[in-house]
Amino acid sequence: MRFFAKLGPVDPQLGGKARSLARLAAAGCVTPSGFVVTDALFRELLPGLSLPTRLDAGAFAELDAAVVRLTGAPWPVGFLTELEHRLAALGASSFAVRSSFLAEDDATGLAAGVYESRVDVAADAVPAALRGVLGSAISPAAIAYAAAHGIKPAAPPVAVLVHAFVKGDAAGVAAFDPYAPRAPAPVIETNRAKGQLSASFERRLAGTLQTLAAAHGPVEVEWVASGESLCLLQLRPYQAPAPRRAWKGHAELPAGESAATWRWDAAHNPLPLSPAQQGLVALVDARCRIGIRQLTLAGYLFWSAAGSPAPATISPSQAADAFRRLRVETEGRLLQLGPTPTLEAALDLFVSVYEPLLGVVQPAARRGRQMLADFLHVNLPAAVSRLPILLGGVESLAQERRRRADAIASAADPRDQFVRAYLDLFGDESPAWDVAVPTFRERSSGDWLSRAGAAGRGPGLAPTGPNWQAEASQILSQLPRMARRAWKDLLPTARACAGICEDDDWLYARVAAPVRRALCDLGARLAREDQLHEADDVFFLPFERARELAAGVAAGAEIRALATAGRRAHQAALAAPPPAPDAGLASAGILRGRGTGGRALGRVFLHHRGDGRTPPAGAILVATSLLPTELPLLAAAALVTETGGALDHVAAQARERQLPAVVGVAGAVAALTDGDLVLVDADRGLVIRLGPAES
Repeated sequence: MRFFAKLGPVDPQLGGKARSLARLAAAGCVTPSGFVVTDALFRELLPGLSLPTRLDAGAFAELDAAVVRLTGAPWPVGFLTELEHRLAALGASSFAVRSSFLAEDDATGLAAGVYESRVDVAADAVPAALRGVLGSAISPAAIAYAAAHGIKPAAPPVAVLVHAFVKGDAAGVAAFDPYAPRAPAPVIETNRAKGQLSASFERRLAGTLQTLAAAHGPVEVEWVASGESLCLLQLRPYQAPAPRRAWKGHAELPAGESAATWRWDAAHNPLPLSPAQQGLVALVDARCRIGIRQLTLAGYLFWSAAGSPAPATISPSQAADAFRRLRVETEGRLLQLGPTPTLEAALDLFVSVYEPLLGVVQPAARRGRQMLADFLHVNLPAAVSRLPILLGGVESLAQERRRRADAIASAADPRDQFVRAYLDLFGDESPAWDVAVPTFRERSSGDWLSRAGAAGRGPGLAPTGPNWQAEASQILSQLPRMARRAWKDLLPTARACAGICEDDDWLYARVAAPVRRALCDLGARLAREDQLHEADDVFFLPFERARELAAGVAAGAEIRALATAGRRAHQAALAAPPPAPDAGLASAGILRGRGTGGRALGRVFLHHRGDGRTPPAGAILVATSLLPTELPLLAAAALVTETGGALDHVAAQARERQLPAVVGVAGAVAALTDGDLVLVDADRGLVIRLGPAES
């Protein structure tokens, strides 16, 4: 039939993936058995297809309509019968249904991640998977990619590779560049610890790569391991990343420590910490047991999993009550502390709350969320992707923060009463986790907040997303009967835990604020006594020296010089951050992360915390990270962050505001420039650069 073809390395009916699989088989490599659904099916389902020449809101609607047509079009006569016979001939229990288009796996444009592939598909679900993969050929991301690379979108062949699904024990990618300088060696990445791969398996994989590279030049393969057996799934040209630069901060590691065991906390602290905040980090690392260790290197916060275990462990079902008790106790102690606490009293409160909050309550809440994910992985894997909906709409302080920010945005001038309402509850927060940064309450008596609220006015502020109750009911009906009782118990616990994961930052800000106030009082006194140039210099003194001064030790002549040196070190750290994650596919104009759903087209606005710039209307806001304290006060058409996951603050709040967001996009800040035209396809988790600022 004209709708099917055998695998062959030069058949023009086959796209990149199918041809690469045929080349691997011809080279003697073990590959899964399969066949190709040809471009003829795509043309039959969408006859006379006309695609937009540029992307805008109208183009999105036009493309969506085309996908609806493709999804509802009748199958050609005899197609499903032939498909069933071919699947049966493969003798597999499940299948991989993968895009194999003209614009894939070419040395000038790999298009990795642009088009859809589905794996572990049951035989009766293959027809629906075929439509889904074909639909990705006319997605906004695909059209944008084609435009950026000067190729015709959905040009033939729009073929689909179908092969037996190979589950295996481990899988990954491997690459080899025979022209690399300094004794080139294969690079092997796996979805499990590399040490668990046997040395003989690694040698065989490396030898296979070297053989393929001798014929094709620099190559990259996708592989699956079943015991010692090696199966290859794809071959494509390899584009090696630029060598990573050395970073001087690693030289500050304690003797015997390896840089590999320490991770930069860029998700919460992408900027260097002030000496005052560095002192707080050292204090809690010495006195609090929270399961991790923390230190600062060249001013930046790092953490390691090798920390002392917390003093107590609670179950996820106990987390909500534990947080409530800790909050009530903390509020009582804050009242006792008063508006002008001593530095030591403020530090005692900070430390006493830090350990139970970060060491007991927060880990229990995270376990509660993870237990729901683990349950779905075991009992209904197809529903794992619905986790963000199931955990959305949770009543929390994040919801209240958004409501009060929206009230400011919606109010006519004067907004004073709404600003006061916001500051009453959230005034101790600031745009950064650093006591040197003024809180919202301090910022011009709320004027800044009012201006930010006005800027935040825009569409999509009310949640209109999928209903979590309906989603939960649907999943319940699909679960095995024996698992339904556990589901009914797990879901409310996980939702309560999701709320706590939003609220813990608020309580941290509450106990950090007295530390800032005490340091501000100390700085003001030292400035009055002409010991410091200005009160804020106190945050740039060595922290232990500031504690001595607060305790009554006389200031010496060196105080001014110490503060000046602290500021200079902070500025130097700003200019020399740790190396960011590799941008991955950025060289091809594609960045990939985790999407919240939705699409937006616009110009990039690089958001750097504390620079005072406000994104213009319709901007695509790109940042290393965003804090929950910032999110309600920023207006944008879409968000892109280098850090974060599908259930983290940015993704959760963006989803509830119906704001397209792609999080965990490694290298986004370095790969994009202010004013770049980009498409954010949060349905697919892709960011595609369409043109430079001047285009």
